[in-house]
Amino acid sequence: MRYRPFGTRTNVLVSMLGFGAMRLPLTEGRVDLPRSIEMLEIGFSGGVNYVDTAYVYNDGESEKAVGVALNNGWRDKINVATKLPTWLVEQPGQQQAIFEAQLSRLQAQRVDFYLLHSLNRQCWKNVLNARLLEWLDEEKRRGRVRFAGFSFHDDLELFQTIIDAYDWDFCQIQYNYAQADVQPGIRAIRYAASKGVGVAIMEPLFGGFLTGPQMPPGASRLFEENGINPVSCALRWIWNQPEPAVVLSGMSDKNQVKDNLRVAGTAEVGGLTEREKQVMEKVCLFIREYVPIACTKCGYCRKSCPVGVRIPDLFDLYNKYLLTDRKHALQPALYRGMPPGERASACIQCGKCKRHCPQGLDIPGWLVKVAAEFERSEQ
Repeated sequence: MRYRPFGTRTNVLVSMLGFGAMRLPLTEGRVDLPRSIEMLEIGFSGGVNYVDTAYVYNDGESEKAVGVALNNGWRDKINVATKLPTWLVEQPGQQQAIFEAQLSRLQAQRVDFYLLHSLNRQCWKNVLNARLLEWLDEEKRRGRVRFAGFSFHDDLELFQTIIDAYDWDFCQIQYNYAQADVQPGIRAIRYAASKGVGVAIMEPLFGGFLTGPQMPPGASRLFEENGINPVSCALRWIWNQPEPAVVLSGMSDKNQVKDNLRVAGTAEVGGLTEREKQVMEKVCLFIREYVPIACTKCGYCRKSCPVGVRIPDLFDLYNKYLLTDRKHALQPALYRGMPPGERASACIQCGKCKRHCPQGLDIPGWLVKVAAEFERSEQ
């Protein structure tokens, strides 16, 4: 494993590969604890020293799994990052019960890297109204938060405003080769680095979309014809740049952990070949042309839906159906097999999902199109 300084405001060298604990393996809808612990320990044994979770991941089971794994001799060797759901905190003091619950789940006395989760314009207002910056200072003084940061989903102007509003130790930004200038991309990364703020990268594989099988057929063939591994290429594209310290991969089985460890062991600035760069440029063209809905399947929308519409699953079916030019019967069949209350037509257009989407998607609008696509034959 290779390591990089996490900005200039911490004294920590973090592994270039971090373990994103958002997509731990599930059994009957719940985190499979034995498999998750095995994966985490494979990562830790391979040199990963940074694990990222959050209060809302897997309804709290992600934090619990991390806490159990750390108790197997890793407690003093691993940097733990978790996040406060800022959309749930509107008044001073509301954060305290959440933070105490997180410490309990993690079986910890402190959090190494604590983030204000998913900052956008509304959540930033919550941060200011609830005086969360002052609260972070107090918890740092008490020694229960070691370093303070935030994860971000909005534009460059707001990012710069937030960076300049507090002495942040680190930040977390969505970044991958298919979205280099989105939310707010490389400009934010360089701005943070110029201030000495450590940079962690999330969604390096765009929710698994850049792994290969989920790509448009023409894009995946480009990798195959050139003998290039799409996962390796996507990760090394980020590590090819000097600013990102740790790249968080949301791994869901032990083979993914082993493969990512192998890639991280050889990655370096300037290590990407010209042929790889050319292939990725062509792949980006395919993605922009053929993928209608840029959904990463984070699930925040579904948690906020008062009806229970299976939004990420519906968008996945829609994307795959259009990528195959509507030639496959599988996606319509899977859609018809859903209970009516989980289908796109069950959407009541309340817009709550839209407010929680990190990608800023017009979810209600897309659900209308999904319903029209898959339910036309039933009308």
